[in-house]
Amino acid sequence: MGDNHTATLRYHEQEWQIHSGMTIRHAIEKVGLDPQSVLAIREKKLVNHQTIIEPEDEILLVNVISGG
Repeated sequence: MGDNHTATLRYHEQEWQIHSGMTIRHAIEKVGLDPQSVLAIREKKLVNHQTIIEPEDEILLVNVISGG
């Protein structure tokens, strides 16, 4: 990790270092993804997009899958 004010956002094979203190939704938008197409997982738990990213967080993004 670069410094203690960053967190890691991962999606498939991609990884970004992002600033802590923003919402997960803002981070998702900042890296160019659609917040409605991914779910965020932190420490093996689903978190909502309004959650504030803490320093050294590791956020995994996974695709939303729906079916009928």
